[in-house]
Amino acid sequence: MKRITPLYMMLVFALSAVWTGVQSYQIAQREIASQLTEALLLTKMENPQDWFSPDTIRQFRGHIRQTELRSSCSLAFYADDRHAQPRGLCGRDVGIAPSLRVRGYVQYSSLQIWRMSDRRLSLAFGLMALCCMALSLRARRWPHAGLPVPIPEALPLTKESGLPAHLTPMQERLVAMLMASPRGELTKQEICDTLWPGKPDASETLYTLIRRTKQALGEASGLSIESNRGRSYRLMHR
Repeated sequence: MKRITPLYMMLVFALSAVWTGVQSYQIAQREIASQLTEALLLTKMENPQDWFSPDTIRQFRGHIRQTELRSSCSLAFYADDRHAQPRGLCGRDVGIAPSLRVRGYVQYSSLQIWRMSDRRLSLAFGLMALCCMALSLRARRWPHAGLPVPIPEALPLTKESGLPAHLTPMQERLVAMLMASPRGELTKQEICDTLWPGKPDASETLYTLIRRTKQALGEASGLSIESNRGRSYRLMHR
């Protein structure tokens, strides 16, 4: 089974964020148009005597559910034989007199409509895409982070005299791991997980191994193990 990489997941989440964002935007458009039409129909049911008065506008806006939309919407009147449409987002037109129609509209920018949409799902997908991108960058920088460290079969470690260093098999594995590390050092957890998998706490065992390996390397090998406050270890040339 092919392993799903963080880069692939980032692409999936990014596309999902775009798709859900577009869907939420379109839903917000339809909701605004629906509120404009509903408010206009309720205003007509109340049968105002004079459509061309400020009271009609106040009556129409009073039926709008969203406060922000209520203060921005207005009415546009036109004759049946003219198909002019007001600029902006419109509701359905309604006939109010012979050869006279009206529709509610609001002049909103795309940004204003997007702000009124439900962006939670889109933002969640976007956040997951950013997390996957961070994991992908981390994997590129530290390819073996959180994974068992590979150990080479042969250990190119010799003393100046040309004889192999006198190391136990476990000490050889430790030195080989440090030499094979792409970033030049290994954390305590990485070493413990590789050398003693399944052991709950191998800290004391590791400290003993580090101390004895330092002694075994000695001066002749030209190598030493340096500790970073017991959190990570690095193999250094003297």
